[in-house]
Amino acid sequence: MTAAMEPLDLYGATRAQLAEHLDRVGVGAHHAARVARGLHRQGIALEAIRDLGPRHARAIRDSTTSPELRLAQVLPTEDGTTKLVIALADGARVEAVIIPGGTKRATLCLSSQVGCAMGCTFCATATMGLVRGLSPGEIVRQLHLARPIAAAAGRRITRVVFMGMGEPLHHYAATRDAIAVLTDMNGVALARDSVTVSTVGLPARIDQLGRDFGGQVQLALSLHSARQPTRERLIPTAARHDVASLRAALDRYPRRGRAFIMLEVVVIPGLTDTPDELAAIAAFASGLPAIVNLIPWNPFGGASFRAPTSGEFVEARRRLDALGVRVRLRLPRGREVAAACGQLALATAG
Repeated sequence: MTAAMEPLDLYGATRAQLAEHLDRVGVGAHHAARVARGLHRQGIALEAIRDLGPRHARAIRDSTTSPELRLAQVLPTEDGTTKLVIALADGARVEAVIIPGGTKRATLCLSSQVGCAMGCTFCATATMGLVRGLSPGEIVRQLHLARPIAAAAGRRITRVVFMGMGEPLHHYAATRDAIAVLTDMNGVALARDSVTVSTVGLPARIDQLGRDFGGQVQLALSLHSARQPTRERLIPTAARHDVASLRAALDRYPRRGRAFIMLEVVVIPGLTDTPDELAAIAAFASGLPAIVNLIPWNPFGGASFRAPTSGEFVEARRRLDALGVRVRLRLPRGREVAAACGQLALATAG
């Protein structure tokens, strides 16, 4: 097979990519929407897709690749949060988390990489280093695996957050194509504003995300500190992009309607919750249509920090409130199976 005919990532192909490929292999571009619906909305095999036919199904199967993912572990918790340990075809593993919301809905926190290259000192995933990026199909199929688990609990996954393992904007092309599939109305059919991409702050990629999706995809910045020395201590790669360049990228990010940018701040007692730190957060957020998500630091083995007490956590919110900042508290979900924010590192994978 020539380089021009490399197998298509069937589950990670955008509709335009799929249509071009189907035309090239003699199936016909007009079948692209039908194939996407069958794979992503109906969850059926190519041979079962109506009006496609066995000859076309065989041509597609022979010219594409389908990422093989399987559930290695399903780890439920009392509050309904469920961690999925997912085995990939090459033996690597990633984790995704189903987070219940409302009475019948759920959010899926998915991964974009095996491990992470950002080295954040407050995050367990950083201890793995970067193993490899996931293909768009491997990203999308995490949702396919998660949907039956959520359905068995009487829930439907209506939101997706790129907040699992990896830095999604460091692995931009795969993230972009996965979002396109997830939000294609003939694909998974999620609304674009129900997808959130969390990043430690890569300004050029933030700009690209804004251009590619017109600001319809929600952006969350893992800010954690608006003081450059503290931020570099928490996020070593922050040395490449100062706080001012991050703020400028957020100002450039297009927004639709009344959408907010999320600023994520992990509360680490004595480090990110001091008066100077919180004042810097308030200054960074001033004039920006933003909501600060306060997250208690979640423990993992070998870390040098400690989790805040409930009193310390609430006090950080009170101080930000007093400074005029919009604040939400993100309470830990799934700590008992290391599924909370910053804990994904395959510690329970066996």
